[in-house]
Amino acid sequence: MKLKKLLALALAGVLMLALLTGCSGGASGTEEDRLVAEAVADIFKGNSQNVEVSYSVPALTRTIRPAFTPDWFQKTPEGIICGLDKNFPIDAGQTLEGFLRDSLKAYEQSNFVSFVAFDSTGMSALQQVERFSSGAPVVGVYYKDVSPTVNTKLRVGVCHKTVDGREYCLVVIVRAQ
Repeated sequence: MKLKKLLALALAGVLMLALLTGCSGGASGTEEDRLVAEAVADIFKGNSQNVEVSYSVPALTRTIRPAFTPDWFQKTPEGIICGLDKNFPIDAGQTLEGFLRDSLKAYEQSNFVSFVAFDSTGMSALQQVERFSSGAPVVGVYYKDVSPTVNTKLRVGVCHKTVDGREYCLVVIVRAQ
């Protein structure tokens, strides 16, 4: 638990420095995407400085973002988002999980590929990273049972989509050797 608090504090510092040096008066969509992506990468890198990081997952913006709909979320009877429905029907015979596998097929040999989405309406980049790290809705796309320490490559893609006046943060994480 102390490690999580330390990471959150470090993350807050990194984001604050990025906000102070990178922009004035608030981040635009691409600046916000980059700030969130860098902070998510820092979470996955941990203390390792030997991880090559890329902030590009083309399938996220080309395929996944255009198809995204809030209907992908599971909700409680009170309407609170509680997960992503990997069995949600995308089209004839294809589920959300299958759609994500097809969309992210270029990364199927990776050790870990996941898709995360959450309602980010009114959130700063820091609040979005806090939401991400506190257990945002996720669908595991590809997974190999290997130690996270063997991963030397990390890709983090982040984009946002507004639907019916609500903004959603969409994230893809890819870890590989």
